[in-house]
Amino acid sequence: MARMLTRASISAAARAIVAGIEPWYDWGTINVDRMEGSTRDRDSGWGDVRYVTLQWFGLHIGFQIGRTPKRER
Repeated sequence: MARMLTRASISAAARAIVAGIEPWYDWGTINVDRMEGSTRDRDSGWGDVRYVTLQWFGLHIGFQIGRTPKRER
């Protein structure tokens, strides 16, 4: 007996495929340490940065944009 494809079954399959390939994303503000790191004598500082992250088809792309305080001397 041949299986008949109905409009509802095609629509349900299409929704499942689209839900499976929909990208995951996130954005916001986080605190980061200076790139130089810290030493035992002093903390080198930290600052708030904005970030955005995108994951799609196993590919992960992330950006962080912001400023940290000037280096202490």
